[in-house]
Amino acid sequence: MKLFLKALLLSVVIFGCDSSEPDAGNAFQIYLDFWNTTGRNPEIRFDEIKTSKEIKIDFSQTFEGQTEGNQLTKVVIDNFKIVDNQNNNYNIGAIKAYEFRNNNWKEDVEFTMDFTQTQDVGVVVLVLDRSESLGNDFSKIKEYAMNFIDQTFTTHPEVKMGIVDFSTDVHTYPISNDREALKSYISNLKSDRFTALYQAMDEGVEMLLRYPAQSRILVTFTDGTDNMSDQNYYNVENILAKIKNDKNTNKIRGFFIGLEGKGGLETGLPSKLASSGWIVSIPTSATQVKDVFEKFGRLISNVYHLTYIRNQQVIPRTTPVKLRFDIQALR
Repeated sequence: MKLFLKALLLSVVIFGCDSSEPDAGNAFQIYLDFWNTTGRNPEIRFDEIKTSKEIKIDFSQTFEGQTEGNQLTKVVIDNFKIVDNQNNNYNIGAIKAYEFRNNNWKEDVEFTMDFTQTQDVGVVVLVLDRSESLGNDFSKIKEYAMNFIDQTFTTHPEVKMGIVDFSTDVHTYPISNDREALKSYISNLKSDRFTALYQAMDEGVEMLLRYPAQSRILVTFTDGTDNMSDQNYYNVENILAKIKNDKNTNKIRGFFIGLEGKGGLETGLPSKLASSGWIVSIPTSATQVKDVFEKFGRLISNVYHLTYIRNQQVIPRTTPVKLRFDIQALR
């Protein structure tokens, strides 16, 4: 049974280093209950309390038990990543599966575990502030944005990108797979006086809504407070509502960089976005913005698909098998 839930911030579990528990360090766990009342109808239940909070699962994708052939069943988690509270995105090195038996966690070598890195980045729209409050830092921000484009295309050559740039006016560069043209457009941007942040974010959302893709990502950079948009139409509540009401099952994923610069960030905006599932970072210098763009580039890339295969043993719903997937990962 698929679970259509929002991505959750999950609790950390730290274990000792005996033979039945994961090693210390960059170790993360996913906990599930598994049952199969007829042998042909496997189901799973997510344990959000025990699962490591760094595990981010997209429950709008496949998250279910499945039957395979006449002898096997599968647990499939189609879209997840590992992100800590510093926005570090981890690369998975290995995954082991354990079942809780006789009051201990046991690895069953007869059951198999597989994971792959998915290529789910379809369309990215970059919303870029060019207001004059950036001052001499604007040239650095353009450089970091162009590096972000290079990073994204290098990791996902089939990706398409668009640009929304804003200050007094909002301009767009249409969604394209021409890496050099996108970089050239950013290189030629000129700063201007005011900050039409919400209008630009709204246009970025509209661009993604008009473009069918399995994965759509909005990355916004600003250093200021909106002082130009008509807020009867352009405001954070309307932007988030458009994303929520999108009929596409794969909702737009939001990333926000708010530089604490001369402009002063919109009060409450980062927390509103974060509470709606956006990945938010608030660097305090232009140099730190470079690191955040690089981290966000990794965040949209390190997405994984997990499959656990076991037999068709009948397991009552009232006494489900406890599963634990131990993940060893590197930043």
